[in-house]
Amino acid sequence: MHGMSAHLGRDSQGIIQLERTGPFMPPISFPGIGDIVVTDAFRRGLETSGLTGFSLREVRLTRIVRLHWHVWDLDAEEPQEYPSDGEPESYILEQEHCPELAEQMQPVWEMALEVGAREVRVPTGKRAWESRILIESGSLKGLDFFRADTTAYNYVSQRAKDWLAERAADHVSFQECEFRPKP
Repeated sequence: MHGMSAHLGRDSQGIIQLERTGPFMPPISFPGIGDIVVTDAFRRGLETSGLTGFSLREVRLTRIVRLHWHVWDLDAEEPQEYPSDGEPESYILEQEHCPELAEQMQPVWEMALEVGAREVRVPTGKRAWESRILIESGSLKGLDFFRADTTAYNYVSQRAKDWLAERAADHVSFQECEFRPKP
């Protein structure tokens, strides 16, 4: 669904080198830790949304391979097919880049978020992910999209959450966090 942005790393100019299936691409996806990529149509919606806290940079479609996973039964217990070694990234890595397929796709953009929050985690269980997330609100500067200063988590305001839920509900999920005044 998301592809990969970390496998090759960014190029010398800092541009994401995206490896993914095509020609279908969800309007928004998360191909690497903290990375957000959007289709050209979704980018146009973002640009006219009035939402703040992000910039857009073109993404290089470095390895695009044909796989129509989006027509599979996504609620099935097993995928319709597995790559030969069973590893998810092999859906992409076992095939060569198809330039013709990449040209059929619309341009893809990185949604780069501003760092605008201090994140504090309060453990609620034994596992690292079992925690309550607190955001110090004094550091937000009124941004609709932002990233914390210590993690690659992406955060959104209620306004941005509503906008995303209306336009990409099948492709995003949210976890509630709390805001507190900056000490």
